[in-house]
Amino acid sequence: MTSVSLSYKKGTSVFHQMTPFSKLLLVLSVSFVAIFNTNIYVGAGLFLFCFFLAAFLTSIPLRQYWAFGRIIVPFVLLLAVVFPFFYGGQATVGSDEVAIQTPVKDLTWSALGFGALLALRFLSLAIVGLAFAFTTHPTDLVQNLSKRGWDYRLVHAPVMGLILFPAFLELGREISVTQRIRDLGQNTNKLRRKWIRIKHLVFSMLVLGLRNGQTQAMALDIRGYGAHKTRTFIREVPRYQVGEIFAWIFFVLSVIYLIIQFNPATMQWNIGS
Repeated sequence: MTSVSLSYKKGTSVFHQMTPFSKLLLVLSVSFVAIFNTNIYVGAGLFLFCFFLAAFLTSIPLRQYWAFGRIIVPFVLLLAVVFPFFYGGQATVGSDEVAIQTPVKDLTWSALGFGALLALRFLSLAIVGLAFAFTTHPTDLVQNLSKRGWDYRLVHAPVMGLILFPAFLELGREISVTQRIRDLGQNTNKLRRKWIRIKHLVFSMLVLGLRNGQTQAMALDIRGYGAHKTRTFIREVPRYQVGEIFAWIFFVLSVIYLIIQFNPATMQWNIGS
């Protein structure tokens, strides 16, 4: 199985030059629209917008995105196939004419559009999330958010999670192989054996996370991080003014759109309405 890890890719693209805060604001805006949008045309437009960002504004090869995309494609296809059976008027596109007849339920064009909307939603979130991960250095994210007045403890914790995530995956694979070699729980049934392996895996990953977090905290304390502005130096992050303006404009437009089209009666979680 090919090992895939999220990591920062150095570059000089438009997305690389944007500040971490502006990129984070853009990701949050896309997420809000993708999650609460009920129009399939808007969903398709949002997906094309995210694809444009990834293909032309990040300088990251599309095969790098596909390395992760092929992992979630089965999940997206499952959404597109299964959720039309739970359609209850959530998507504002298509007619009530029956498109496919099945033994379980006759699917209308609107129901199929609902499944497509969910698929487009997760694809948009995946693309913009990967674009953020590939073009944002964790150190730059901590520095940029700290300069905006955020407590470095709050911004350092999730960044440590991003950095250690590949290590957690690798550790999980190593522990899984070791448990299979030792035939852990060989005297128990299959379900019990699986539970024992998962329990040991979670405990080992938790210990690793605490140990790495303690090491990082001690390193910051020794260097006097945050004690004085001239005590610890971090490289200056260039501020791309146009990118920040673009992010704020997109954020405002997304909020206005959600306010205009918000209707609790047609939210996607009302699958039985």
